Amino acid sequence: MNNVVRVALLGAPNVGKSTLFNTLVGAHRFVGNWPGKTVDRYEGELEHHGIKIRIVDLPGTYSLSAQSEEEEIARDYIIHEKPDVVVVVVNAIALETTLYLAVQALELTSRIVILVNKIDVAEKMGIHIHIEKLSSLLGVPVVAVSALHRSGLHEAIEAIINVARGTYHVRGPSLSYGIIDYYISHFEKTLESCEASSIFPRRWLALKLVEGDKHIDAIMQEKCPELYSEALKSRKQIMEQFGKSPDLIVASSRYEFISKVIDQVIYKGKLATPPLTEKLDNILLKPLIGQLTLFIILAFLIGLVLTVNTGFPIKQIAEALGLSAVAEFLENYSLSGIVAFAFNVLSEQLRTFLIALQLPDWLISIIVDGAFAGVGAVLSFLPLIFLVFIAFGFLEDTGIMSRLAAVYHETMVKFGLSGKALMPLLLGFGCNVPAVMGTKILSTDREKFLASFLAPLIPCQARLVVLLMLLSLIPNPVIAGLLLLFIYLYSFILVGILGYLISRYMEKTREEPQLIIELPPYHLPSLRVIWWYAWDNTLHFLKKAGIIIFAISTLMSLLLMLGPSGIVSSVEGSYAYSISNLITPILTPIGLDRWEVALSLLSGFLAKESIASTLLIATGKDTPQVALATLNITLPQIVSFMLFINLYTPCVATLSAFYSQVKSAKYTVLLMLTELFLAYVSAFIAFKIFTLLMP
Repeated sequence: MNNVVRVALLGAPNVGKSTLFNTLVGAHRFVGNWPGKTVDRYEGELEHHGIKIRIVDLPGTYSLSAQSEEEEIARDYIIHEKPDVVVVVVNAIALETTLYLAVQALELTSRIVILVNKIDVAEKMGIHIHIEKLSSLLGVPVVAVSALHRSGLHEAIEAIINVARGTYHVRGPSLSYGIIDYYISHFEKTLESCEASSIFPRRWLALKLVEGDKHIDAIMQEKCPELYSEALKSRKQIMEQFGKSPDLIVASSRYEFISKVIDQVIYKGKLATPPLTEKLDNILLKPLIGQLTLFIILAFLIGLVLTVNTGFPIKQIAEALGLSAVAEFLENYSLSGIVAFAFNVLSEQLRTFLIALQLPDWLISIIVDGAFAGVGAVLSFLPLIFLVFIAFGFLEDTGIMSRLAAVYHETMVKFGLSGKALMPLLLGFGCNVPAVMGTKILSTDREKFLASFLAPLIPCQARLVVLLMLLSLIPNPVIAGLLLLFIYLYSFILVGILGYLISRYMEKTREEPQLIIELPPYHLPSLRVIWWYAWDNTLHFLKKAGIIIFAISTLMSLLLMLGPSGIVSSVEGSYAYSISNLITPILTPIGLDRWEVALSLLSGFLAKESIASTLLIATGKDTPQVALATLNITLPQIVSFMLFINLYTPCVATLSAFYSQVKSAKYTVLLMLTELFLAYVSAFIAFKIFTLLMP
């Protein structure tokens, strides 16, 4: 594909096609006339990542039967001009009727993107559309948009480019015309002998011959009279045999297909009455009461998600209260614990099976400790990701999410974000991966990028585990508590400063992020809709970030397992050890001058919680505390180590999630380098200050 994509914009009247066209191209539009026609021709251009997209706005039409001048223009343009992509706009609140045109377009070409417009209005009416399922059933990309509020446009443009490039495998729907499929297949074969048919899609032309189309009839009567005569006989035979005209059978088949699709992709929820919505808003939209109430709801949901997945923070609270049995139960029966246990069992079974096959030890190690461990790294995130999006789905479906955004907007503006960014950022306390993935709920690309960039600075649970391990070396609990508080406050300050600076850099004149949002009525959450939301987003994570996590996890495992002599029995013979020795001189100015520490930080790139286990491997000790004591780490080194762990390069899963969101290797590297710089400078300053303060 070259750097110009030609797009035909198709849609019925009143679906918002003109609004969408004007929103996309702005002032870059041109008006003329179609050759030999009285209908105006609108064209426009936009540029996206260096690719120029030329859009032709086809006349509004309900079908492609060429019964009117508008229908004839639209159909002829698609057939003869062969645009790179045909974008069909349908109406979210009248999906059943407006999908008919989309189905006709799919009969003509598979290079289609369907935009479900007015999705905001549909949601306000309690109409939920399973976009991913709709896309699967139609076999082409489907994107939910609001032309009026400019939401979903980035995803729409990306889908257009992917279809034009061929990176999205379009296949079209499996649409059957029942009793006349035989005739269509017959003419599809016999049309090979008609040279005039080469300008048309073969199956579509066969369909039109059977169905009956005056324009096609005129062409075939002149160019291929024998086929035309056979088509007339077939139509008569169908009419006599089935008592229905072929065009009626075809139309009925289309509507039957659409009806089956609608049954699978639409759910209509029950809305709260206006008085109830008004009463709830009188509480939730008040500055102080609303903020407190919504924060409690948010904290409860996040706490529930994290507790079910890892036991945190209820496990830690139970330990502090002396409820060891509760803490132990949460640790052993959390989702992540169950997944880890299951994966360990499977890993050992796989190892036993491979040993039984008498494979070499080095190959078994690569398969089990490398590739299989990489799969485990991917799967370990799925329960948390799924639960997070269940929480998101609940907030969206009930109407609470929009209230949350509205109430906290003024606070979040100070960080260059809108109120809607609060939810994904708070998820960072549990795990930065769902925090980054959660930014997809934000309205603009600018805000998605900024929130995704800031989310990894929020101290996640894995980092907290390592921080607590280091704090256990400090005998005074007051100093340890104050130090942990300082680490967290320092992270928040950096988030605020970085958010302000990046947002100011992104906008020459720093405008406050706008929150244009309609507050939908409250309604009871639907388990079906929440499942759609959670499942689709979890699959999105698995497809986009999972492959990268698997690849890098496997690579890191191999570095720890392999050395110049092959499979190593000791970590000191591995490539990871060699790399650690190269890194150690760089870490010396911040007080971390041991290869064991460098190795643990290297493994922390894979997963922050692996820092502790790597220290055990490197020192040969039984507990992290003993391992750290062996290294004779001082208080200035502890503070430096804590700051560096808390700020340096996010784990590979977070980087993968970030890359899948922004689609830019440049910005992914920038994120990694920015956090490395902040970690190094912060650790250096802290180490020097504490060294001076120590007697």
